[in-house]
Order: sequence, then C-alpha cells, then structure tokens
Amino acid sequence: MSVSRAPMAVRALPEPGAAGALRVPGPHAWPEGRDVHVWSIDLAAPAAGPSGWLDARELERARRFVYADDARRYVHAHVALRAILGVYLGRDPAALDFVEQELGKPRLLQAPQDRYFNLSHSKDMALLALGVAGELGVDIEAVRDDLPGEELASAVLCEAELEQLGVLPEGERAQPFVACWTRKEACLKALGLGLNLEPRTLHVGFDTARMRLSAGGRELEVEALPARAGYRAAVAALGGLGAVRLFEFDPDGLSAAEV
Repeated sequence: MSVSRAPMAVRALPEPGAAGALRVPGPHAWPEGRDVHVWSIDLAAPAAGPSGWLDARELERARRFVYADDARRYVHAHVALRAILGVYLGRDPAALDFVEQELGKPRLLQAPQDRYFNLSHSKDMALLALGVAGELGVDIEAVRDDLPGEELASAVLCEAELEQLGVLPEGERAQPFVACWTRKEACLKALGLGLNLEPRTLHVGFDTARMRLSAGGRELEVEALPARAGYRAAVAALGGLGAVRLFEFDPDGLSAAEV
C-alpha cells in the first residue's frame, strides 16, 4: 500500500459566529459512491477550537471521565469532529446538532440522510470516517505489550482466531491481536450494534487485506488502515467499500494522503 501526501494550506478555523466561512480545496467535498474519507487527528496537538463548540451532552460526558487527560482527549476529538463536519457541510462547527440513535450511534440533524460519519479515539489519536453510501464504522486502538491476556482474547476472538494467535510466541501477539480487534470493532460500529453482538461471533482472522463478511444479517466490507507506530486501525462499511482516502488534520492546515 503506497501513501502520498500533498500539503494544502487553509485558513485557521473561525471562532463560533465569526464572519466568513472556512474555505477548503475541492478534495474535501463529500466522497462519491462507496468511497470513504478517513481523517487522522493528533489529540496531542493544539485543539482546533474552543470547548464551547460542544453541546451540553458532550460537555457532561467529558465531565464524567475520571482522568483529566481522558477528558481533554474526548473534548479535543469532538472539537475536531465538529471542525471537519463544519467544513464538509459549510456550517458553523458550534451550531451542529447531534442526536443519539436507538443504540447510541450519533446522527447529525443538519445533514442529509445520506451523510454518514463515525469517530474513534484511543490515547493521543483519533479517526473520523465520512461517506454517503451507508453506515460506517472506524476504529483505532493503541497497542499495549501486555495484550491480549487469556480472558480478553476469549471474549474477542473466535475459536479459529484463538488457534491462530496461540501459535505465535507470547511476545509477538499484541500487534496482530489489536489489528484483529480493530477490524471487529469497525464492523460492529458499522452495523450499529455495539456490544449487542459479541466480537467473538465475527471471524475476520489476522490477514489485514480488505475482506467481505456477513454479520447481523447484513453484508459489509472491512479493511485495515495505515496508522501511527503503536496503533492499529480499520474501517468498515455496510454494503462495501470503494476507494479510501486518508487525510491528516491540524488546526492550521490540512494534508491529504491517498490510499
């Protein structure tokens, strides 16, 4: 997989209510067909805007975190979510209204019905997937050397995957396990089922190539994504994936990377 990056300078995001809209080059129009845009967000970098962009529900959820770093990362990820969606929709990021669907997946009230997005964050990285063809799921997870542990492996992996993992030396299991886990999480998020479908009921294996599978009575496709060292990531879409384009986000400029 080759990835090329082409810098594209843009103006900084305006404060809520400020005159003038953020102008972004054409590649940031919504993807077409089954194509998907995936944005990578560095949560250790400065935030794209103030926490005041968030609504009462988001702020309340941020206050529930036990650790300050977790709350900061949540706020940063949701500020970036609003900034990016504001660009795609041509709207003030602070004016976007979200509602939770039956199983907790958010939907944007101001967007047409055929506008889909999904956000995931882990430690200092977040990913945002956008598309128009159907529900999406994206997942990113930090790799820890102590993963998976017998109990977690049994909860996440099916029997065939447990056998595959078992033949690997103990010191080499963390990265393939997390890569497998992210593909399953992306599928579950695309299906909108969350923990209502156990991860071990899905078989995605340890091959990171794009694959098609059936789950919950529906067809979907999942693919591993390039990620920063120490992380693994994946994206899934109901009905299938077209081309996946990767973008990197920061508040002062944007750079695009083609998968």
